[in-house]
Order: sequence, then C-alpha cells, then structure tokens
Amino acid sequence: MHMDYYCSAKFTDLMVHVQSRLLYNCCKAYPERVDLDWLEDNPGKLFYTNTMLKDRALMLDNKSCASCHHGCYKYEQEGLPSTRQQYNNNEKITDPHAPMKLISIVLSTDCNLTCMYCSPEYSSAWQRDVNHKGDYIINGTTVKQNNNWHILWSKMKQKSRGVNSKFFGLLLRELELARDVESISVLGGEPLLNNELDQILDRLLGVKKFSIDTGLGVNDKKLEKILEKVKGKDVSFNISAEATGKIFELIRYGVSWKDFDRRVKMIEQNGNEITFACTISNLSVLGFKDFHRKYGEKYKFNINLLSVTDYMMPHVLDDASKKRFIESTKDKSNLPEFVAIRKMIEKEPSAEDRIGAGQYLEQFSSRRSVDLGFLPSNFREWCTTNP
Repeated sequence: MHMDYYCSAKFTDLMVHVQSRLLYNCCKAYPERVDLDWLEDNPGKLFYTNTMLKDRALMLDNKSCASCHHGCYKYEQEGLPSTRQQYNNNEKITDPHAPMKLISIVLSTDCNLTCMYCSPEYSSAWQRDVNHKGDYIINGTTVKQNNNWHILWSKMKQKSRGVNSKFFGLLLRELELARDVESISVLGGEPLLNNELDQILDRLLGVKKFSIDTGLGVNDKKLEKILEKVKGKDVSFNISAEATGKIFELIRYGVSWKDFDRRVKMIEQNGNEITFACTISNLSVLGFKDFHRKYGEKYKFNINLLSVTDYMMPHVLDDASKKRFIESTKDKSNLPEFVAIRKMIEKEPSAEDRIGAGQYLEQFSSRRSVDLGFLPSNFREWCTTNP
C-alpha cells in the first residue's frame, strides 16, 4: 500500500513519562527510555535523541519508522482514521532539529479512575485491578492492558516506580531551556493528585502557557487548592469526558456524574478556559449526543480517536446504534466533532471485534458489579452481552 509516511507532530511534539523515564516523540509513538547520564551531559537535547533524529530522517525520505506503526500506520492500512491524519497541514518541516513546540508531561500513573480504554501505563487504579484480578481474556487470548509497551512496563513492575527525582530535576532544566515551546500540558494519571504539579507551576507559571489534563476524579478540596494557585493565570483545563449519566460513570469508572458536573462548574467559576478531550469509543458514540447537548454551546471539544483497543473502536457498533446516532444528530452534522465521529463509524466491524466488545464489557462490569441494563438492548444483544 502506497502511503505518505510524513507527520509534522514528529517534528514538534514530545510526551515525557516522568515516572518511567520514557520519551514519546508524539503521543502515539513507541517510547524510548531516557539515558540520565547522556541527558545530564547534553542540556537542551531532550527533543533530539539519536532515535528521534533517525525517525525524522526516515519520514523526510518517505519511509516508515517503526515507532509510528502501532499507533497510526497500521490503522491507516486497514482503512481506519489515525491520529497522524489530524496533523496534516500545508507546511512540511524539513529540519530534524526543528524546535520543540508542544510538550506533554505524564508525571506518574497515580490515578483513582479505571477509565474503560485506559491501562496500567497511565493509571495506578488499573494496575491494582490487573494485579488483584488478572489480565482480561478476549477471544481466548490474554490481553495485556499495558498495550503499546507492556514489555517495557513488565520489566519495571517489581521495581520502585516513584517519580525519579534526578530525572524530574533534569526535566525542569529542559523546560527552562526550551524557549520555543508554545505550550506545556501536564497529564496523568491524574495530575491534580500529584505534588510535582505544584513544583512545575511554581517554576514556570506565568512563563509558559499551561494546560492540565484531568478526569476530575479528585475531591473538591484538592481541586480548590489548585484553582486558587492558577486563578488569573494562563492555565486551561483539558477535561476528559464524552458522555453523561450512567454511560459516563461506566466509561470513566471511579467518579460520579454528579460530582464531575459540579467540578466543571468550579473551574468555570474560577475563570479558567475549559476544553473537553473526548475519546471516542463505541460506548462514547452511545452517549456523546447528550454530552454535547449539555456542554457544546459553552466549551471547545477535541475529538480523539481510540486506537489502542480494537474491540472498543468507534465502528464496533451494531447497525441500529449507528443509524440512531446519524439520525439523531442531523442538525449537528456540519460540526467538526460530529463529522469526525460519522467518519469513524463507517467501517464494518469484524466478528472477532464484535465478540471481543461483549467479552470486555462483561469482564469489566463484573469486576465492579455494574449492571449494564442501561445500555441499549440492541447493542448488548449484538455484542453478546447479556440483557
């Protein structure tokens, strides 16, 4: 299959996983581990490791780089949309040493939510679930919830994985040296639970534009403390959600819909900008219309394609649910977020993914004693979930 392998994100974006000392040259790329001695001796080079420079050179030669296969290329080869396609623009960066523009920092996996599409890579609550109850079995195969780098992660499981103080100090130095960076995003886990967030804000608040990604799975007192610190500052909140009510509580397991909605209002009243980061899975499609009706007139929406769990991808839906979504959103069909979702659900799901969706729902809900009766019966029956 002929493809254009170039992606501008590879030349501008970096994600850093502090707890595990991993670098992702764009959010979907396979990671590499940081050599602390090398970084200490090469200040300002965090975005220019040998691996990153080689990958950019391959892209400029229109050749596939292995780190991008699992996150983007393989889905495009199957006729599915990818995150890479969202970065298509008219400007092609040709300098492998181009300045970093966007950096995302995953402080740790500390999180009290087990969102359905997440994994131990980003949630300590997920790690506890897998440790206590084992991996999921889908279509007769053990599913490693760690997904894109479970081999790396498994090697670290038995070791201490607290935030590495030396690496964190070097990272703060890199942030201060990265003068061309336009925005710093702090991710999790749940960054509002992490004390290192205060250190980053204390060092760089007012110097760089900040965004904080959160599922709002924290108590009101903790949120109030952060809001007091960032009041009147150029700090926005990217809030992870894409449904309301019981569907929300299933997808974002660990936080109630009532508490979530109240905390959104707290951020709004504090005067900080809000954007909703909506990860669209098959379950999200079932609840997105109501979510958009509630928040769509006030806030921005960023639509993210779920691309790491095949049986939860948006197109793994019964025809009746797809038709209902299309019919009920005709009045919004010109909005970018609905255009994106309509495109996502076009593909016909495989029988394996249909059965996998049902098996995953059954195992996820039984571990948490969740009654799935609120889901549409046609969807439950289609994917073999018991009504």
